[in-house]
Amino acid sequence: MKAAVRKYYKETRRPVYSTALVLPFFLVYHVGTFFLKTTYINGADALIMRMLSALSVHSAFASALVLLLCFIFWQVRTRASWKIRGAMVCLLFVESLLLAGLLFAAFGWLSLHLSRTTLPRHAYGPLQRLVLYCGAGIYEELLFRAFLLGALILAFVHLTPLKRKSATVCAALVGAVLFSLFHYVGPGSDPFTLGSFVQRALGGLYFSILFIWRGFGVTAASHALYDILVGLCGP
Repeated sequence: MKAAVRKYYKETRRPVYSTALVLPFFLVYHVGTFFLKTTYINGADALIMRMLSALSVHSAFASALVLLLCFIFWQVRTRASWKIRGAMVCLLFVESLLLAGLLFAAFGWLSLHLSRTTLPRHAYGPLQRLVLYCGAGIYEELLFRAFLLGALILAFVHLTPLKRKSATVCAALVGAVLFSLFHYVGPGSDPFTLGSFVQRALGGLYFSILFIWRGFGVTAASHALYDILVGLCGP
């Protein structure tokens, strides 16, 4: 049993599995924003597009191109196999759903101890919210875990006397705070409350742990599924 679990974790950390797991959420987000013609996109997606526009890259699918290039680079760099098993992808989805449910249950309990704090819900229909939640799972994880957390780990390793593990912990904590603050910046931001700030920071820390432990695919899928649980099933 232990050998099977180790084999599962090792095999599913390959980039091709992250790609397969993220693909449905990617399609829901980009196809949804295209056909719904919504004027509101995920904030991390908008930020990536704004940074790319400074480099004279102007496209509604600029973030999607960055994501694709990251997957290709990751796959080539690791020299991993391109083979994939459908059963493993299904298990990854179940794993992501369980991890999302764990966070949903934990924050349901936590809300009772933070003056019944709940995260704000925007005035959109269920379909539009579903589209935005899929985008949040992908692009917030790309920006805050793949890029920011990775950069922070490198900074703490090379610019401080901290060892790798300590540097990773510090990077995860700083990244979690920045992730939470991000939700209160910009025209579509939420009103600041201490309870929601703490909850989002803990969520950011949770996703950082997942990213280090399980990689991008499970983290992005868990994030999207958690947002769906909160937005469509929460109070």
